[in-house]
Amino acid sequence: MKLVIIAAGRGSRLGAKTLNKPKTIIPIHNGNSTIDVLLHNCHLVGINDIIIITGYKKSQIKNYLKDKWGQLNVQFVYNEEWKLENGVSVLKAKNKIKENETFMISMSDHLYFSNLLKTLKESNLADRIVNVGVDVRIDSIFDIDDGMKVMINPKNFLVKAMSKSLMKYNAIDVGLFKCKYSFFDYLETGYKNKVYSLSNSCNELIKNKMLGAIDIKDNFWLDIDTPEALEFAKKKIASLGPTV
Repeated sequence: MKLVIIAAGRGSRLGAKTLNKPKTIIPIHNGNSTIDVLLHNCHLVGINDIIIITGYKKSQIKNYLKDKWGQLNVQFVYNEEWKLENGVSVLKAKNKIKENETFMISMSDHLYFSNLLKTLKESNLADRIVNVGVDVRIDSIFDIDDGMKVMINPKNFLVKAMSKSLMKYNAIDVGLFKCKYSFFDYLETGYKNKVYSLSNSCNELIKNKMLGAIDIKDNFWLDIDTPEALEFAKKKIASLGPTV
Protein backbone atom coordinates (compact mmCIF):
# COMPACT_ATOMS: atom_id res chain seq x y z
CA MET A 1 0.00 0.00 0.00
CA LYS A 2 1.29 3.43 -0.96
CA LEU A 3 0.62 6.52 1.12
CA VAL A 4 0.71 10.03 -0.31
CA ILE A 5 1.59 12.53 2.42
CA ILE A 6 0.71 16.16 1.73
CA ALA A 7 3.59 18.20 3.19
CA ALA A 8 3.71 21.13 0.79
CA GLY A 9 2.06 23.95 2.73
CA ARG A 10 3.54 26.43 5.16
CA GLY A 11 0.97 26.23 7.94
CA SER A 12 0.49 29.97 8.34
CA ARG A 13 -2.00 29.55 11.21
CA LEU A 14 0.92 28.40 13.36
CA GLY A 15 2.33 31.91 13.05
CA ALA A 16 6.01 32.54 13.74
CA LYS A 17 6.68 28.83 14.30
CA THR A 18 6.64 28.24 10.52
CA LEU A 19 8.48 31.35 9.36
CA ASN A 20 11.72 29.40 9.00
CA LYS A 21 10.56 25.79 9.25
CA PRO A 22 7.81 23.68 7.62
CA LYS A 23 5.12 22.73 10.12
CA THR A 24 5.55 19.02 9.45
CA ILE A 25 9.00 18.96 11.10
CA ILE A 26 8.19 21.04 14.20
CA PRO A 27 9.09 18.86 17.22
CA ILE A 28 6.21 17.56 19.32
CA HIS A 29 7.88 14.90 21.50
CA ASN A 30 11.50 13.92 22.22
CA GLY A 31 12.66 15.81 19.14
CA ASN A 32 10.26 13.96 16.86
CA SER A 33 7.68 15.65 14.65
CA THR A 34 4.23 14.73 13.35
CA ILE A 35 5.74 13.16 10.26
CA ASP A 36 7.96 10.95 12.44
CA VAL A 37 4.90 9.74 14.36
CA LEU A 38 3.07 9.12 11.08
CA LEU A 39 5.94 7.20 9.47
CA HIS A 40 6.49 5.10 12.59
CA ASN A 41 2.84 4.09 12.69
CA CYS A 42 2.77 3.44 8.94
CA HIS A 43 5.58 0.93 9.39
CA LEU A 44 3.68 -0.78 12.20
CA VAL A 45 0.74 -1.54 9.87
CA GLY A 46 2.72 -2.40 6.74
CA ILE A 47 2.33 0.86 4.84
CA ASN A 48 5.91 0.93 3.61
CA ASP A 49 5.77 2.87 0.33
CA ILE A 50 5.65 6.57 1.13
CA ILE A 51 5.32 9.47 -1.31
CA ILE A 52 5.91 12.83 0.37
CA ILE A 53 4.72 15.89 -1.56
CA THR A 54 6.91 18.85 -0.63
CA GLY A 55 6.64 22.55 -1.39
CA TYR A 56 7.42 25.21 1.22
CA LYS A 57 11.08 24.86 2.27
CA LYS A 58 11.28 21.46 0.58
CA SER A 59 14.99 20.97 1.28
CA GLN A 60 14.42 21.18 5.03
CA ILE A 61 11.97 18.28 4.92
CA LYS A 62 14.29 16.17 2.78
CA ASN A 63 17.29 16.92 4.98
CA TYR A 64 15.28 16.26 8.14
CA LEU A 65 14.24 12.82 6.89
CA LYS A 66 17.61 11.95 5.35
CA ASP A 67 18.98 8.74 6.83
CA LYS A 68 15.79 8.31 8.91
CA TRP A 69 13.15 5.62 8.40
CA GLY A 70 15.40 3.43 6.29
CA GLN A 71 12.90 0.59 6.75
CA LEU A 72 10.50 2.51 4.50
CA ASN A 73 10.65 3.27 0.79
CA VAL A 74 10.35 7.07 0.90
CA GLN A 75 10.09 9.14 -2.28
CA PHE A 76 9.83 12.92 -2.54
CA VAL A 77 7.83 14.81 -5.16
CA TYR A 78 8.12 18.59 -5.35
CA ASN A 79 4.93 20.56 -5.93
CA GLU A 80 6.06 23.82 -7.48
CA GLU A 81 2.47 25.06 -7.18
CA TRP A 82 2.39 24.52 -3.42
CA LYS A 83 0.61 27.81 -2.75
CA LEU A 84 -2.48 26.36 -4.45
CA GLU A 85 -4.86 24.13 -2.49
CA ASN A 86 -4.08 20.57 -1.48
CA GLY A 87 -5.72 18.72 -4.37
CA VAL A 88 -2.80 19.86 -6.55
CA SER A 89 -0.34 18.13 -4.22
CA VAL A 90 -2.19 14.83 -4.53
CA LEU A 91 -2.28 15.18 -8.31
CA LYS A 92 1.53 15.51 -8.35
CA ALA A 93 1.74 11.91 -7.09
CA LYS A 94 -0.07 10.45 -10.10
CA ASN A 95 3.07 9.23 -11.85
CA LYS A 96 4.07 7.30 -8.71
CA ILE A 97 0.84 5.26 -8.60
CA LYS A 98 -0.01 2.37 -10.95
CA GLU A 99 -3.43 2.29 -12.62
CA ASN A 100 -4.45 -0.92 -10.85
CA GLU A 101 -3.35 0.28 -7.40
CA THR A 102 -5.31 1.60 -4.50
CA PHE A 103 -3.47 4.14 -2.37
CA MET A 104 -3.94 6.29 0.70
CA ILE A 105 -3.72 10.03 1.31
CA SER A 106 -2.69 11.65 4.59
CA MET A 107 -2.05 15.13 5.88
CA SER A 108 1.46 15.64 7.28
CA ASP A 109 0.29 17.89 10.12
CA HIS A 110 -2.29 15.46 11.51
CA LEU A 111 -1.59 13.10 14.37
CA TYR A 112 -2.59 9.50 13.58
CA PHE A 113 -1.71 6.20 15.25
CA SER A 114 -1.53 2.66 13.92
CA ASN A 115 -5.11 1.51 14.60
CA LEU A 116 -6.58 4.40 12.66
CA LEU A 117 -4.22 3.87 9.73
CA LYS A 118 -5.09 0.17 9.74
CA THR A 119 -8.82 0.95 9.72
CA LEU A 120 -8.54 2.97 6.51
CA LYS A 121 -6.02 0.61 4.93
CA GLU A 122 -8.32 -2.38 5.39
CA SER A 123 -11.54 -0.58 4.46
CA ASN A 124 -13.49 -1.97 1.51
CA LEU A 125 -13.88 0.42 -1.40
CA ALA A 126 -16.32 -1.89 -3.26
CA ASP A 127 -17.94 0.30 -5.95
CA ARG A 128 -16.75 3.54 -4.36
CA ILE A 129 -13.78 5.49 -5.64
CA VAL A 130 -12.71 6.97 -2.29
CA ASN A 131 -13.24 6.21 1.39
CA VAL A 132 -12.68 9.04 3.86
CA GLY A 133 -12.14 8.53 7.58
CA VAL A 134 -14.73 10.37 9.67
CA ASP A 135 -15.21 11.07 13.35
CA VAL A 136 -18.83 11.04 14.53
CA ARG A 137 -17.87 12.16 18.07
CA ILE A 138 -18.89 15.73 17.30
CA ASP A 139 -18.78 16.92 20.90
CA SER A 140 -15.14 15.94 21.37
CA ILE A 141 -13.56 17.50 18.25
CA PHE A 142 -10.68 19.89 18.92
CA ASP A 143 -11.29 23.19 17.08
CA ILE A 144 -14.44 21.99 15.35
CA ASP A 145 -15.05 25.42 13.82
CA ASP A 146 -12.19 24.82 11.38
CA GLY A 147 -13.06 21.16 10.80
CA MET A 148 -14.25 19.76 7.47
CA LYS A 149 -17.89 18.99 8.19
CA VAL A 150 -19.49 15.91 6.64
CA MET A 151 -23.08 14.74 6.32
CA ILE A 152 -23.31 10.96 6.13
CA ASN A 153 -26.21 8.79 5.07
CA PRO A 154 -26.47 6.41 8.08
CA LYS A 155 -28.08 3.69 5.96
CA ASN A 156 -25.22 3.14 3.51
CA PHE A 157 -22.44 5.36 4.93
CA LEU A 158 -22.12 7.32 1.72
CA VAL A 159 -21.15 10.97 2.12
CA LYS A 160 -24.01 13.31 1.19
CA ALA A 161 -22.21 16.64 1.70
CA MET A 162 -18.78 17.96 2.68
CA SER A 163 -17.79 21.54 3.51
CA LYS A 164 -16.30 23.58 6.34
CA SER A 165 -19.39 25.79 6.13
CA LEU A 166 -22.03 23.05 6.49
CA MET A 167 -24.66 24.04 9.01
CA LYS A 168 -26.05 20.51 9.34
CA TYR A 169 -23.55 17.67 9.71
CA ASN A 170 -23.02 14.45 11.65
CA ALA A 171 -19.25 13.85 11.32
CA ILE A 172 -15.86 15.48 10.73
CA ASP A 173 -13.39 14.46 8.02
CA VAL A 174 -10.12 13.36 9.70
CA GLY A 175 -7.95 13.96 6.63
CA LEU A 176 -7.20 10.31 5.86
CA PHE A 177 -8.35 8.66 2.61
CA LYS A 178 -8.19 5.38 0.70
CA CYS A 179 -8.52 5.82 -3.06
CA LYS A 180 -8.72 4.11 -6.39
CA TYR A 181 -6.52 5.39 -9.21
CA SER A 182 -9.57 6.88 -10.94
CA PHE A 183 -9.67 9.60 -8.26
CA PHE A 184 -6.95 11.31 -10.29
CA ASP A 185 -9.55 11.92 -13.03
CA TYR A 186 -11.54 14.05 -10.59
CA LEU A 187 -8.43 15.91 -9.44
CA GLU A 188 -7.40 16.62 -13.03
CA THR A 189 -10.85 17.95 -13.87
CA GLY A 190 -10.70 20.25 -10.86
CA TYR A 191 -7.25 21.47 -11.88
CA LYS A 192 -8.41 22.24 -15.42
CA ASN A 193 -11.33 24.19 -13.96
CA LYS A 194 -9.00 26.04 -11.57
CA VAL A 195 -10.69 24.52 -8.53
CA TYR A 196 -7.80 23.05 -6.60
CA SER A 197 -9.01 21.69 -3.26
CA LEU A 198 -9.24 18.05 -2.32
CA SER A 199 -12.70 18.71 -0.91
CA ASN A 200 -13.90 20.01 -4.29
CA SER A 201 -12.98 16.71 -5.95
CA CYS A 202 -14.64 14.87 -3.08
CA ASN A 203 -17.82 16.86 -3.70
CA GLU A 204 -17.75 15.75 -7.32
CA LEU A 205 -17.51 12.17 -6.07
CA ILE A 206 -20.53 12.82 -3.86
CA LYS A 207 -22.61 13.75 -6.91
CA ASN A 208 -21.87 10.29 -8.32
CA LYS A 209 -22.34 8.49 -4.98
CA MET A 210 -18.68 7.46 -5.02
CA LEU A 211 -17.45 8.81 -1.67
CA GLY A 212 -17.75 6.44 1.27
CA ALA A 213 -17.32 7.24 4.96
CA ILE A 214 -15.35 5.06 7.38
CA ASP A 215 -16.14 5.57 11.05
CA ILE A 216 -12.87 5.78 12.99
CA LYS A 217 -14.75 4.84 16.20
CA ASP A 218 -12.65 5.52 19.31
CA ASN A 219 -9.33 6.12 17.53
CA PHE A 220 -7.49 9.33 18.37
CA TRP A 221 -6.54 11.93 15.75
CA LEU A 222 -5.67 15.62 15.78
CA ASP A 223 -5.24 18.34 13.18
CA ILE A 224 -2.24 20.38 14.37
CA ASP A 225 -3.07 23.65 12.66
CA THR A 226 -2.82 26.22 15.46
CA PRO A 227 -0.49 26.93 18.39
CA GLU A 228 -3.21 25.65 20.72
CA ALA A 229 -3.48 22.36 18.84
CA LEU A 230 0.31 22.02 18.86
CA GLU A 231 0.43 22.34 22.64
CA PHE A 232 -2.44 19.87 23.01
CA ALA A 233 -0.59 17.39 20.76
CA LYS A 234 2.56 17.65 22.88
CA LYS A 235 0.60 16.86 26.03
CA LYS A 236 -1.25 13.99 24.37
CA ILE A 237 1.92 12.37 23.05
CA ALA A 238 3.65 12.74 26.42
CA SER A 239 0.71 11.04 28.15
CA LEU A 240 0.84 8.07 25.79
CA GLY A 241 4.49 7.26 26.37
CA PRO A 242 6.91 6.23 23.55
CA THR A 243 5.39 6.51 20.08
CA VAL A 244 8.48 6.77 17.86
